Amino acid sequence: MATYTTVAELKEHLNIELDFTEDDNYLQSLLNVSELAVANFCNGGINEVIEIPATIKQAYLFLAAHYYLNRTPIAFTSTSELPYTFQFLLNPYKDFVVC
Repeated sequence: MATYTTVAELKEHLNIELDFTEDDNYLQSLLNVSELAVANFCNGGINEVIEIPATIKQAYLFLAAHYYLNRTPIAFTSTSELPYTFQFLLNPYKDFVVC
């Protein structure tokens, strides 16, 4: 039950047409997982706030998009983490009130 991001925002991030609704339930489940993963990364739940920082919202979208585009945990190429992405966006909030 994602509360900070919407399927429409994720579709825009992924360049998916809004009228393509076949994957909407799956996209919603990925948003749910990404918000929980961000909360876990930040060592706690997200407090009830009116507006979250844009960096945290971007981390939700990055993670959900990654799960959508990479549906299996197996990589057939060498992997490397991109700098300035998920951890870079969230590290400042690990001990912050929002996370």
